[in-house]
Amino acid sequence: MLTSGLSKKQVLAELKKIRRLDQQYSDGKILCSMCTNPHPTAEKAYRLFLSSNLGDPGLFPGSVQLEKEVVCDLERLLHGENCVGHIVSGGTEANLTALLVARNIASVRAPEVVLPESAHFSFTKICRSLNLKPVYAGLNDSFEVDPKQVDECISENTIAVVGTAGTSELGIVDPIEAISQIVARHNVWLHVDAAFGGLVIPFLADAQRPFDFELEAVKSMTVDPHKMGMAAIPAGGILFRHAEALDFLMTETPYLTDQFQNTFAGTRSGAAVASTWAAFRSLGSEGYRKIVDKCMKTTRFLADGLTETGFALVTKPTLNILAFRSSEGTKRLAEKLREKGWFISYVPRYDCIRIVVMPHVKKRHAIAFLKDVAKIENL
Repeated sequence: MLTSGLSKKQVLAELKKIRRLDQQYSDGKILCSMCTNPHPTAEKAYRLFLSSNLGDPGLFPGSVQLEKEVVCDLERLLHGENCVGHIVSGGTEANLTALLVARNIASVRAPEVVLPESAHFSFTKICRSLNLKPVYAGLNDSFEVDPKQVDECISENTIAVVGTAGTSELGIVDPIEAISQIVARHNVWLHVDAAFGGLVIPFLADAQRPFDFELEAVKSMTVDPHKMGMAAIPAGGILFRHAEALDFLMTETPYLTDQFQNTFAGTRSGAAVASTWAAFRSLGSEGYRKIVDKCMKTTRFLADGLTETGFALVTKPTLNILAFRSSEGTKRLAEKLREKGWFISYVPRYDCIRIVVMPHVKKRHAIAFLKDVAKIENL
């Protein structure tokens, strides 16, 4: 820390210089991120509530009201009724919160959680933190978790089963309906990680299989507004079907304006909630439908272009995520694309290049990418 502070002009000049080191979504070359530029109104809303702390709700009743309204918005979107929940730091905290509740409710000596092999890496951290044993169910030929294997993995120690609605690597939606029938038979908690898909699937033009609170066995869901919801980071969401779930998180807070807290984090950003509220109010269902439709059109355009150039798709895209392979060496192609400034993911597990088509990826960017990828492949 400096002995004497700098002027505002000096501080901002230094920050702008450092900011230029970061990649910009607007360049259209970030093809690996599940986040994007926030909606302009959501950005302004964030600034308005910078000092708001939902961890001390008695001081910020307006922010509390916004959070309740956002939770209601998500509840209606995901076919819930009288759900409870919070806006948290992201999918990792939301998933952790869900499994913490499930573990506390089950209260078994050697708790286990059944996970798809395709589960998000956050569950590795969560299992270590909560002392849960992960039990992995295999995938079928479509890269969905196999319900039969899920059934075989459930034991007397199982505190929860997790299904994914939009896997991070391939954008696969697990057969949540089939899994829900299995967990209902075993009377086990079902958590749906819809961090990405929760704000995509409801707005798709094509009808999808049930994946949310429409299914009675689903007890909790993760859905992140800072992904396709276009809220400012950090804004993850955790929803519970029943209000009493939060009782299993309750912690006494003797010096705050409320006597208890029922979130994992103490200090929580009211700015993130305001940003989410602003995005939801600015876009509405029709706005999100248009955005998702545009992203899906660009995804299909890329998929068709890659196929015509001779690349093999790992699977037909369900959401705005696609993955492909090169017969000439996928990892080599990924390295060459990065050298040309394209930020893509190489996924060793599937030996594929992964692309996420977020709202900042326009058709002109897709055309430029297809030209470069064809040029590299033909070298």
